[in-house]
Amino acid sequence: METSETRNSPSASTTPAASSPWEPLRQPLYRWVWLASIVSNIGSTMNDTAAVWTMTTMTPSPVMISLMQTMSSLPLFLLALPAGALADVVDRRQQILLAQAGALLTAVGMALLAWMGRLNAGLLLLATFQLGMAAAFTTPAWRAMIPDLVGRAKLAPSFALDAVGYNIARCFGPILGGLLVAALGPVPVFSLNAISFIAVIAVMSHRGYSGQPRSAQKEQMLGAITAALRYARHSPPMQAVLARAGVHVFAAVAPIALLPLLIRERHWAASDFGLLMGCYGTGAIVAALVLLPSLRLRHSYDRVLGGASVVAAVSIGLLGIAANRWLMGLDLLFVGGGWMTALNTFSVASQSAFPNWVRARSSAIYLVVVQGGFALGALCWGRVTGWTASSTALWCAGGWLLVCAAFDRWLPISHVEKLDLSPSNHWPQIHNLAVEPAPDDGPVLITVDYQIDPAQAREFRAAMRALRRTRLRDGAFRSSLFHDLDHPAHFRETFLVGSWAEHLRQHERATVEDKRIEEAVTAFHRGDEPPRVRHFLMTNLRDRTGE
Repeated sequence: METSETRNSPSASTTPAASSPWEPLRQPLYRWVWLASIVSNIGSTMNDTAAVWTMTTMTPSPVMISLMQTMSSLPLFLLALPAGALADVVDRRQQILLAQAGALLTAVGMALLAWMGRLNAGLLLLATFQLGMAAAFTTPAWRAMIPDLVGRAKLAPSFALDAVGYNIARCFGPILGGLLVAALGPVPVFSLNAISFIAVIAVMSHRGYSGQPRSAQKEQMLGAITAALRYARHSPPMQAVLARAGVHVFAAVAPIALLPLLIRERHWAASDFGLLMGCYGTGAIVAALVLLPSLRLRHSYDRVLGGASVVAAVSIGLLGIAANRWLMGLDLLFVGGGWMTALNTFSVASQSAFPNWVRARSSAIYLVVVQGGFALGALCWGRVTGWTASSTALWCAGGWLLVCAAFDRWLPISHVEKLDLSPSNHWPQIHNLAVEPAPDDGPVLITVDYQIDPAQAREFRAAMRALRRTRLRDGAFRSSLFHDLDHPAHFRETFLVGSWAEHLRQHERATVEDKRIEEAVTAFHRGDEPPRVRHFLMTNLRDRTGE
């Protein structure tokens, strides 16, 4: 089961850590899911190694070989958002089960085609794309499921364990895959990958977890996607994380996309490819267990990312001139460590930038950006290699990462760890309406009347700009502020929502951070009563005859 957002990087959270990094494993269901994911990820990394190496035996084209990484990443880019929306409106456990069943059938097909000698470059790319589709539908549901399994207090160590588990697979899977494909060919590797999916299917068939959506107002698929895009559009912290992650992974993917070509150029064996990928995974594990905990305690997100970018830039540049296996393996330790440090930090920041109600969908948007960077980066660096040389492509990627190290000046993200996006439940329930609308009735106009000191009008408008973003982010499609020309102290806020059900969802979506913004606005109110809130439903001006 591919449980990391990029099939390369784990996620994390900013919630307080439990007393021990192993504490989430005390939860039986999480423990079995974690173990099953390691088994499945070992199968997947073995499969990736065998598939890429098999492609190098079919064609010497750098573009075709780099397309393997693109076809692996492209499904997440295309399908992650619909998959994330689906995970927020259906049973997440069932979604994971169906995706893993599809991956099992694809792996069986690859093994059969290879055994019959009918596996060609086109079919190999297609199968890689299909396995990527399974990962696209699994990953958002998995990320949204973790808080339900372990609880908020253990969320951070649970995602750290996810990182360790994946990189255990990344360390040993390529080694085993490379050795097997060198000794026996790709058929045993593809077969073992098929068997590994059974572990996840067996564990997720357990009835101890219910992945049903919790909102009282169930969303439709299209509406859920629209809500996620609207949230991203009006969330500056999320936009900063997405931009930084996208430009970073575009360059950071270069060593993984070009490593098979580097080995081919040196006339090394498939087993060398597996061992070198194991070095990459080992560097990532060391970074996750040794470096990241201390770095997080001492430095901000931006400083950690700046350091990781510099380390990755230098080590990627040196990769192109490594003269022997030992030097390349040592260099890949640093490449893997820089990769883990940067991507894990982006993942932690992304988890801090959106609340629970949109978690799977926002995770999917993050996946789209990261996988878009992967797919475009792999294709770009493959093209550069075709035009020049692999060493030139790696030096260009290293230069790009040096530029990324300076992005904290223009797009800082350290502030997102201070956001409290937990539910506040501070919006009162709506009772005793003279007319009770149906859930699909709409649009709905909400008005809020404020009485302020005219001398504070400028400061009030500044506070309202922040509140307007929360209205638009949480469900409104229009938000405005009006000034009463007859009474200078009177201001009226209005916002339009598509339906009554969507407005009720706004009540559920309010966070502690939203509450702080609203309190900053209401602090300007000078009336004897709280600001008056009223609800209006659009009425049809036509009569029943349609005239």
